[in-house]
Amino acid sequence: MASDQTSPTQLTLGEQTRRRVAVHLIPFLFFLYILAYIDRTNVAVAKLGMQKDPSEGGLGFDNEVIGFGAGIFFWGYWILEIPSTISVLKWGARWVFVRILILWGICCALIGTIGTPWANSVFGWLPNFHHDPAVNQFYFLRFMLGFFEGGFFPSVILYLSLWFRPRDRARAIAVFMAAIPVSSLLGAPISGLMLQMDTFGVEGWRWIFILQGLAPVLAGFATIFFLPDRPEKATWLRPEERAWLLAELEEEKTRRATHAPAKSTTHIGVVLLLTAFYFCQNVTSYGLSMFMPSIIKSQSGLSDTWSSVVAALPYLFGLLGMLLNGWHSDRQRERVFHVALPLICLGMSIALAAFFDGAWIWSLLIMVFLVGTFMYSHLPAFWPIPTIFLGGVAAASAIGFVNMIGNLGGSVGPIMVGKAAQGQTSYAPALFRLAIFPITAATIMLLMGYLRRGALRQAKSHS
Repeated sequence: MASDQTSPTQLTLGEQTRRRVAVHLIPFLFFLYILAYIDRTNVAVAKLGMQKDPSEGGLGFDNEVIGFGAGIFFWGYWILEIPSTISVLKWGARWVFVRILILWGICCALIGTIGTPWANSVFGWLPNFHHDPAVNQFYFLRFMLGFFEGGFFPSVILYLSLWFRPRDRARAIAVFMAAIPVSSLLGAPISGLMLQMDTFGVEGWRWIFILQGLAPVLAGFATIFFLPDRPEKATWLRPEERAWLLAELEEEKTRRATHAPAKSTTHIGVVLLLTAFYFCQNVTSYGLSMFMPSIIKSQSGLSDTWSSVVAALPYLFGLLGMLLNGWHSDRQRERVFHVALPLICLGMSIALAAFFDGAWIWSLLIMVFLVGTFMYSHLPAFWPIPTIFLGGVAAASAIGFVNMIGNLGGSVGPIMVGKAAQGQTSYAPALFRLAIFPITAATIMLLMGYLRRGALRQAKSHS
């Protein structure tokens, strides 16, 4: 049995290999995911400028238009999920990432042109779903942004499984997915400052999309040089390190092939439960993130810029929650309760923030310290779960399917919040509605854990 615990010498080699892999891969993937998440959520800050009257440099969009445009991203997002993850196995991850980065960056930059004479001419062929051409352009480009970005996240999760053993994956995923709160921690105040950047006759909200769209285009070209497809192609691994890592990963494949359940219906049931879970958690996650500056503004009465800055604080605590829960999940070698318990706390915290709305200091503190901490902390423990039951192409397809259908919840959340907030001065009604979904997600996860408890115990004993 190949293990980094069989002798002191092998322990040193194992630790050395794991650290080398982490240092070479995680920071760059982390940076790419920051770009991805900023580009899908920057509308949360840009909306503060887009909602202004055209005479003030805005587009006159209301909450319903913004909510629908934010959510339609996920209508395009699901289409390339499974093809992209399978492409990682067939043709390698590097070119999958390059294609995704360049095309989504172009779409994001084009959102900064909507409503201009140039955009009205270039996109004049679009169907008139709305009487305002700028709204049609916004919907179309948000859809295409999701279409091109769609395969990135599941491809990274699968890519990490090609480099990290099961016992190390939650920590690796935790560090990678820490880009979610970090992107908002950095992106919200930076975008808030860009709102004031009315230069060269271009409004600040347009610069948010243009500059934050150019960044992934440049990163796409850099990816060619930074990411090897598999451990076999990593020139920065020494031969003995490569041999150790490949032996560890091969042992996992052998164990899974030996102990995996024979019935495909078992796998289908697991995948459907994971998908339902992910749908519910995305309703909450994107319902909050797409409106966080506006929620903070309604609670505090701060200006647009300061609301964007303060809206970064929940994500600071979200980062801490992710890293701590991912570390503890790996230490305990347990996944289900490390997913369910933070979500129960999240649902209760959202309900409390809505209940105390009006007593702004309490509502604001709850959003920052409680909602922020629990908003993403379950994710590092969740994504290793599909690879516990499945391997190879089956895991790639399962991860792609879960992300594909589950992310449609990301369209429901913003639309639901936008409708609930339309014509309101408070986001409390929307928060009460959102609070139901993390509790539902936690219930689904506990049910799956109960039904598959034997396989989970077996995986824990072999990790």
